[in-house]
Amino acid sequence: MAHILTEGLDGVWRMLIDLPTSSLITLLILITLLLTLSYALYNTHLHPLRSYPGPILWRSFRLPYVMSTHRGRLHTDLKDFHTNYGPIVRIAPNELSYANSAAWKDIYLNRPNQPVFERNRTWFKKMTPDEPNSIMGYDEDDHARFRRAFANSFSEKSLRDQIPVVESYVDLFISQLKKKENESVDLAQWFNFLTFDLSADLSFGSSFSCLQSGTAHVWVRVTQDFGKGLALIASVNTCYIDRLLRYIIPEKVLQRMKDHREISSAKARARLELSTERPDFVTPTKKYISIHPEFAMTTKEWEVNMLVIAFAASETTASALTAAVRELCQHRGALARLVSEIRGAFAEERDITVASTQHLIYLNAVINETLRLDPPVVTGVPRVTPSPGALICDRWVSAGTYVGYNQFAANRQGYNFHLPNTFLPERFIEMDGRDDMAGLNPFGAGRNSCIGVKLAYAEMRVALAKLIWVFDVRLDKEDGGWTWGEQETYIFWDKKPLHVVLTRVDGELRR
Repeated sequence: MAHILTEGLDGVWRMLIDLPTSSLITLLILITLLLTLSYALYNTHLHPLRSYPGPILWRSFRLPYVMSTHRGRLHTDLKDFHTNYGPIVRIAPNELSYANSAAWKDIYLNRPNQPVFERNRTWFKKMTPDEPNSIMGYDEDDHARFRRAFANSFSEKSLRDQIPVVESYVDLFISQLKKKENESVDLAQWFNFLTFDLSADLSFGSSFSCLQSGTAHVWVRVTQDFGKGLALIASVNTCYIDRLLRYIIPEKVLQRMKDHREISSAKARARLELSTERPDFVTPTKKYISIHPEFAMTTKEWEVNMLVIAFAASETTASALTAAVRELCQHRGALARLVSEIRGAFAEERDITVASTQHLIYLNAVINETLRLDPPVVTGVPRVTPSPGALICDRWVSAGTYVGYNQFAANRQGYNFHLPNTFLPERFIEMDGRDDMAGLNPFGAGRNSCIGVKLAYAEMRVALAKLIWVFDVRLDKEDGGWTWGEQETYIFWDKKPLHVVLTRVDGELRR
């Protein structure tokens, strides 16, 4: 039997060799088409996820997802899909997107006696084998260790200690803007200066002096590409060609990444060597580790975690502040109500503090509506269903499936919110039951939720309140009138400039 099979294979091989080149190419094309068609038919008719709705090309192949990611349009594509197909959409052969608030509990929260949904390693793959894990990595044990160690730096007590630092940078932000009265100012850039300077101070012990100089430090410029790089690399990883990345990424980009890491490491080491106690993210963490050595970190782990925290504490807050001002400038009724609340609450600029802005009803509503309509983290933090599978929104999902709650898409659906595409802060005041508030988790949920959410709210409230109290703000006439959701996204927003004109308001006009 083996002899007959060998002779048969030899005969086929001789026949292929004897074929004309054109015929061989035709045969290869036909075989490729047949395999591709077979793969598509399996995914649409036999795959365990075959019953979930979605566009046929996306259900059949990963490539449309990759192409959408590379175009920066994944958020709008997912929004359209959830409008057309409902709260659960199959967006790749092995991936489901959710816009049902119940998915938060099923995917992201710990369930008694149930395995956790791990982070999707496609999105958190290391660039090198010896790269240490971070608080944003997929290793659950290391994540828990890092989060426990840094938790003290984000406690209520630590936040109280950090408040003077926050307020000092906001004061510098406002004082620099006062020098640009009646000029066209790119407020998106200045919000970045504010948040990156503050996060650098709290992470590395010194700012990047962006506010003082009015220019972006090289670390800031490179860091702003992190989301885009992560999204593009992850989308390629799903196509199993990640080993080619070292040949695809230009040498200049690799060098920028290397320089950026070296700057971060140097600043992190300099901060760790300081013996002086500071109100920041390092002193409380070091104190906790000295008492609980089981949570100790290596120098490399300190470096990568401080880099991650410095970025996470800046980009998302800058994005939310930029989006809030843009929405207010395009919704003058909301802006007028906010102006009335803030200028009616404070007689002097110095009265505006983290504490005094905490309970301003409309200010908080504006921030929350911005986080709903224009969430800083646009697409879902991906997870993988554990073995042997899990119930999500009362439907069984097989093991190894990629799942995620996509906030931009979900928050703009009529079955979740009334007037879903309208900037309407009043929805957070009236709370009349027409909105599914359980779906709002702009800072994530569960064990991987943002550890610095209270600091972010404090920073946003005081910065926005001071800006509105000091200045009348309007869009520059050259702005173009685009809306926030039109921008490209790569996990985070690829922000366009926000050109505004700031007019200083005197005391009489505030009354």
